[in-house]
Amino acid sequence: MRRAWGGITASLFLLLAACAATPLPTGIGATPSPAPITATTAVPPGPSAAIPAWIWNARLATAPATDWEEWTDQVDTAVANGATVILGWDRFQGTEWQTLYEPALSAALAETDQRARWIHQNHPGVRYIIYMAPLEATIEGVDNDEDGRVDPDQEERSLALQHPDWAQTGLDGRRAVFYGSLPDMPFWVCSTCEDVWLTPANAEFRALVVEQFRRLAAETELDGVWHDVPFLMGGYFGEGWPEGQFPDVGPEARARFTADTGYSLPEPPLTADWDDPAWQRFVAWRYDLINGYLAEVRAAVSAENPDFAFIPESSVGFDAMLTQLAASPVDLPAFSHTTAHELGGTERPVQYYTWLHFLATLQAWRHLDLAHGEPSWLLSYVEAGHADTRDLARLHAAATELSGFRTLTSGDEGMTAVVDEALYRDLYTWLAQNNPLADPTLRPAANIAVVFSQQTLDFVGRGDWETDYAADFAGTLMLLLESHIPFQVIADDDLTPLNDFQAAILPGVECLSDAQAEQVRAYVNGGGRLLATGYASRRDEYGNERTELALADVFGTTLAEITEDESVVHENAYGDGYAVLSPEPHELWYYWEADPEGTNANPAAAEDERATFLNLLGRLNVDPGLQTDAPRQVILLPYRTAGGKIQIGVVNLVGVDATNAVPVPQTVRVQIGGVAEDVTVVWAEIFKPAVGLEVQGDLAVVLNVDIGGLLTIQDRTVARTIYLPLIAESGARH
Repeated sequence: MRRAWGGITASLFLLLAACAATPLPTGIGATPSPAPITATTAVPPGPSAAIPAWIWNARLATAPATDWEEWTDQVDTAVANGATVILGWDRFQGTEWQTLYEPALSAALAETDQRARWIHQNHPGVRYIIYMAPLEATIEGVDNDEDGRVDPDQEERSLALQHPDWAQTGLDGRRAVFYGSLPDMPFWVCSTCEDVWLTPANAEFRALVVEQFRRLAAETELDGVWHDVPFLMGGYFGEGWPEGQFPDVGPEARARFTADTGYSLPEPPLTADWDDPAWQRFVAWRYDLINGYLAEVRAAVSAENPDFAFIPESSVGFDAMLTQLAASPVDLPAFSHTTAHELGGTERPVQYYTWLHFLATLQAWRHLDLAHGEPSWLLSYVEAGHADTRDLARLHAAATELSGFRTLTSGDEGMTAVVDEALYRDLYTWLAQNNPLADPTLRPAANIAVVFSQQTLDFVGRGDWETDYAADFAGTLMLLLESHIPFQVIADDDLTPLNDFQAAILPGVECLSDAQAEQVRAYVNGGGRLLATGYASRRDEYGNERTELALADVFGTTLAEITEDESVVHENAYGDGYAVLSPEPHELWYYWEADPEGTNANPAAAEDERATFLNLLGRLNVDPGLQTDAPRQVILLPYRTAGGKIQIGVVNLVGVDATNAVPVPQTVRVQIGGVAEDVTVVWAEIFKPAVGLEVQGDLAVVLNVDIGGLLTIQDRTVARTIYLPLIAESGARH
């Protein structure tokens, strides 16, 4: 049951200093700091040797033309504007699925090779990649009379008719085959088009696709492939394909599922039974189907050319779409050289909390990518042609690039329109001198971990947009960003990194396996501090309810007790650590009040919920490791490198609302830790030349912030490491 909460209590102690727009206390901490993290856990791992260096430094542009002269003009213009990677649309996509076979395959390879060679010869150092959509074929002119059926004279061009067993199959037994004349189809499926979603479970189709990729890497000078969304189309796709189809349940998919797991599913039509162990394993196995396909493609191209980039695109965040489509941001970095995440973020009107949610999603993606030693790319949009387009585009560039993404920003929904040529020329000039991805050893600088529970999303949310968990998770990240409390997102597939953090937050995490619960228990017993909300650990990894909380001993309470009165906060010293459980999810209520996907935000109520959550976090007595007098709307994104550098992206959202994308300039003070001796501090306001900052004594700097910028702190000596207050050269987690 929800009840109203009031202001902040005195127990907020140090966290208030990090969150509120008040002057900084003297010294590094407002209260005595706990013992620092050891150097072995603080220093991040080195970069992955498998990631081509050019991917980290990519400045992206498109050249969509098919006509040769127009295409070369587009490339010349993009390079003149500072682009280093060109994305083109060659014949290797679903519109010409015949390129899976000879002679069309060899002809298409020759054409792509010609374009790649032209770029390499005329623009040395510039890379060429192409867009492909292997799992979705959209063929124009198959249904010219627009009656929802293939025309008699187009049957040979119809993929659905030529290879019906290649299509994904939904729970109701239908194939994922659509026609543009059907109601409410997406914009890219034209009125005469056939659209087919293809299954990697089909051995023939999968082998043809892998061979196509292999030959691109072996027989052309192409630098990489941008693989359009590798999805199992379980979500809404026109009125004829409702959510909850959970493909693929075709015969080959069911056979693979049985071979891999020992479980079996009946022939469709069938109904999702979330209490059935076979269905539960199938939901988890669908990710394996996608991951296995991606792993096979990456292995094929890397064997031929280690510098050939495999770049899957994914619009999946941390919500119901993940479960529906079986494409997880937790998994994708393991099977790619970088993920091209897709996120809109600037569909008008764009209120303050919408930007904050945008930044929170970017941070979660980036943390998961960096855990695999990979850079992050982003496909995003700022619709061109409006009076405020340039203002939105400038703020969007600050939010994306200072979050550490290499961004392709389109001025229309088709990925190809230029938003503002002069603005992006200025941006790329700035990025050439101030690259937030310059050091591949960057990792989040944080003392607090936030656990993302894909299990809870899958088996409590069940692909339903009404589930609370997605808002639980997003709300936590949003309020931590507002509060200037650095965090790192880790996923529930591997909880080993918990031991690197002073504290961990489990927001609304109901699903934990026995082994995961034991990892959390050992973490707290060894000195970790834990904040959990909701009914933490009451379900196993498949969503089956337990009779008792798996972490009842850690929380010092029982399921019956928290059910009896949800308003009671439970605190418990366990081993050398400490645990706090709040059955009331204030991070969820904060999200509802912020309404980031709507226009009905209630800032005062959101602030009450943020304050209450921070009160709970304050009971863990953990120094957030960063101090500032910045208002909550100035967002700080701190990272560190193995070489002892601190890098902080700063995004100013003060004064930003649904009618204004121009922030109010701010003067803010940021204190990092360490001392100023032999330290170089550089502030690079986005779109402006970088300037050196003079500091004395404690490492605190004053920044004049317009839209945002990059603060870089580098130790000029080799003997000492710059550190956040709890990331030092010696000591132990306490």
